[in-house]
Amino acid sequence: MLAVFSMLHGVEHARRSRAKAPSPFFNLPAVAAFAIGFGAAGYPLVTRSRLPVWATLLISLAAGALAVTGMITLLAKWALKNAPARGTEDAHDIQGIVGVVTREISTAGAGEISYERLHSSHLIPARGLDTRTLTAGTEVVIDRIEEGVAFVESWESVEKRL
Repeated sequence: MLAVFSMLHGVEHARRSRAKAPSPFFNLPAVAAFAIGFGAAGYPLVTRSRLPVWATLLISLAAGALAVTGMITLLAKWALKNAPARGTEDAHDIQGIVGVVTREISTAGAGEISYERLHSSHLIPARGLDTRTLTAGTEVVIDRIEEGVAFVESWESVEKRL
């Protein structure tokens, strides 16, 4: 049930403190893997063997630990091999975010914007979508990111279209 819950709702939403990154070892999928390994080894040992309770418990704990190790290894080697490195952002994730110009953006060259995402502030080089000069302090909306440069449009222009 924990595996299905984490698949449907995700692990991110279950955390109380969103400021910290989730633990790779102590999360809902890891608990689910441990429970499956513990139960898959423990149930047959309890019902079909004459081992002492301490031996059954020890073998079941080891099976649960192996299941968690296998799950983490599987995710790291197979499922997450093409995931972006931690700290890098997918350009689509910040599309549409409102930022503030920190260094003037003109047709002559790129400026810089600041935006906030996941409780932290980010600075990124930026160019305007039109020929208008965007002065420092102007609110802008990120349209897209290409090769590390944000293409932005003033919030005022976007608001007029809405």
